Amino acid sequence: GGFVVIASDITLLKEREVALHAAKEQAEAANRAKTEFLTNMSHELRTTLTAIIGFSEIIANQSFGPVGQPKYQEFADDILHSGRHLLDVINDMLDIAKLQSGMTELRLQRVPSRGIVDAAVRIVRKKAEQAGVELELMIPPDMPIIQADDQRLRQVLLNLLSNAIKFTPAGGQVSIIAERRDTGLAIIVRDTGIGMAPEDLPRALQPFVQVDTSLARRHGGTGLGLPISKLFIDLHGGQFHIRSA
Repeated sequence: GGFVVIASDITLLKEREVALHAAKEQAEAANRAKTEFLTNMSHELRTTLTAIIGFSEIIANQSFGPVGQPKYQEFADDILHSGRHLLDVINDMLDIAKLQSGMTELRLQRVPSRGIVDAAVRIVRKKAEQAGVELELMIPPDMPIIQADDQRLRQVLLNLLSNAIKFTPAGGQVSIIAERRDTGLAIIVRDTGIGMAPEDLPRALQPFVQVDTSLARRHGGTGLGLPISKLFIDLHGGQFHIRSA
């Protein structure tokens, strides 16, 4: 009689295994379809946006002669800024979709870490000045050569610096610090901004979850900057930590 019990148990296990396997395949197929859809959509949107950005830039810069009404030039400038912002949002969404489905590949090469930091700082310096935020660099002269995808690493630093500037009130300070550690190079972006509650830290790294929706709405942005940064650092085999008070 005992055999019957074992046989039925194995049958149940087998059935469960088949069901699980089918569910896993279904989920993977859905994920692939989502990524393909986002990729195609993003391509369509980018093409349209490139035209919007290009033409509004020509009008804003009065490339083909003066614009009759100064107000029109202002509007062109607004269209240009909105178009660029929309492009950033689309790029973020595409990045996160590719990262989550494991489609992102790094182009690793030997790069000077100092160059990556300098490039990121150069891009955000004006934004910091406009926001009345002081940018402080604490970088040792002997920054190492590292194995990295310099474009992606620069993107991570840009995300962190832009975030820090965005959430730091005028008169505050954003510091970028680099130090050699036993495990490698540590790059720290520190700010005197509003900070996050300890219970919000895990949520800050979840894609499509914004820690404080009222703040996010007031400051703009997709809320994808931190999750994207963490995923890129993970891909590099590095570690990403947030500490906040």
